[in-house]
Amino acid sequence: MIWLPLTEDFTDKAKFAGEQNIAHIINVALQYPIPDRNYTQDGFYIGVDGCRNGWIAAVLDHGDLRLERYESIEALICRYPDFDAFLIDMAIGLRDNADQIRPEQAAREELGRKASSVFPIPSRSAVYAETEEEQKQANIKAFGKSLAKQSLAILPKIRELDLFLSSHPEYQNRILESHPELAFTRMKGSEVICNKKNYPGFTEREWILSEYLGRKHLSYFYDEAKELQCKPDDMMDAVCLAVTGALYAHGLCETIPANPERDAHGLEMKMTVPKKVLQ
Repeated sequence: MIWLPLTEDFTDKAKFAGEQNIAHIINVALQYPIPDRNYTQDGFYIGVDGCRNGWIAAVLDHGDLRLERYESIEALICRYPDFDAFLIDMAIGLRDNADQIRPEQAAREELGRKASSVFPIPSRSAVYAETEEEQKQANIKAFGKSLAKQSLAILPKIRELDLFLSSHPEYQNRILESHPELAFTRMKGSEVICNKKNYPGFTEREWILSEYLGRKHLSYFYDEAKELQCKPDDMMDAVCLAVTGALYAHGLCETIPANPERDAHGLEMKMTVPKKVLQ
């Protein structure tokens, strides 16, 4: 070991190259937001994830966390018409053809081994087709490929949200699409490997969120899930999006893509996620 004086120029790349250069170390450290639970204490933030026969909402009301279940987006908005941020894990903005760009591909590339958590979003014509076969054929006509089981499963909720936004234009581009796995990855600063449905994956995500929620333990989700008739990981995802909403309200989010296109109804096709770099 060699001890060096504090007067040494540690940014000298000729002497301290690569990862040992202090300028490099500082730049890496600045790549990720420093968790600050105060972000969640000063506003009203809603995170929403789909669950069986409805929606699970995580409500962060000036630091107080509540978990609630609603049968429809309409019912949720009737309960909370005003908010500082509202993020949802569901597609907003639908493509009519393959030339239009939605955020799925960029999100998959960033998620790596977790890429399969981002489902292909059906075309607008497929979303409004009546039968499963008609939905598949409509998607083939628009994009040249059919629909996977996962995409068919979320199609009714995509339609519900799109219809709500069409009939309530005041919420267009205020209710924002996000993705929990990508949000977790960016909050952590590296890939979240373990499956969220298993205990190790659940506790890892609990630890990530606790950095923003005053070290709250979220293990009670298992009991709460039984009462609300949903899955604990659905609750975890909703809380993640509520925290992401708090970051968004503090200017600590960005969109994928950076310059989103709008669909035929004026909805921006983007995901709102935590920034990689703290400005």
